[in-house]
Amino acid sequence: MRVLICAGRNYADSHRCRQALDDLQRQQPIRVLIHGGSQHLGGDIEAWAREHGADIVRYPPNWQLHGKLAERLRNVFMLRDSRPDTVLALPGGDDTEELLARARGQGLVVICGARQTRSQ
Repeated sequence: MRVLICAGRNYADSHRCRQALDDLQRQQPIRVLIHGGSQHLGGDIEAWAREHGADIVRYPPNWQLHGKLAERLRNVFMLRDSRPDTVLALPGGDDTEELLARARGQGLVVICGARQTRSQ
């Protein structure tokens, strides 16, 4: 399964992140783990992927080219380009919520914590 994990820029709960990944892994093996290069969780996400034999795809925001819009534009591109099966959402702000709305609009499975929802 291809999983895109997202959270707010300042979200740093490594334990909750790993727990959410472990919970999802028990349901179906994660083969590719996609993330936005978070300064707080990026290393933990990639370490988890290496520990579980998952490939890693990182989409860092291009601050120099896009300035304040960098994260929002990265999220749009990341969702389109990475073709995830599932989006795993941790707490975040407006940009994270916009990413989740786009994912739901595409009919993707979105998991927020332990809850799973699918757009109808």
